[in-house]
Amino acid sequence: MQWLTKVYQRYRYFWKYAVFGFMAALMNVVAFWVLHSVLAEHYLFSNTIAWIIATLFSFFTNKAVVFKSKSQSFWHWCREFTGFMLARGLSYFFDTFLMFLGISLLFWGPMLVKIIDQILVGIFNYGTSRLIFMERNQKMRMRRNLMKRLSNRNN
Repeated sequence: MQWLTKVYQRYRYFWKYAVFGFMAALMNVVAFWVLHSVLAEHYLFSNTIAWIIATLFSFFTNKAVVFKSKSQSFWHWCREFTGFMLARGLSYFFDTFLMFLGISLLFWGPMLVKIIDQILVGIFNYGTSRLIFMERNQKMRMRRNLMKRLSNRNN
């Protein structure tokens, strides 16, 4: 049981991101389905609205729950939000390209393409989210480890 705790602790950000990333992807797929299949909107419009909903959900859950990033000021929050949206903007173009490729060029079903798309985009988003929210946490962890080493030397 102890090894399971160690594995969780070592990869805790990944496990939390996987849960909330799955929830965001599910929101994305459901929003796309409602807009495209139920309301008969064009798949690119449906994809864009689904992306906006999922991205806003992801920002707040990644910041607060997954990476526990605390903004010291409004400008720090703006920097995180801007960085997050720019990175997710890149994933939006990747997302849209995959949707266009799968639906318009390969003639696959929209929901199949959307599900495959969310898996690939989710992997990309995990990497970018870690870079944005972990920057300050990594600096603090490095300082804390350095202070521990120095205090252990002095003892």
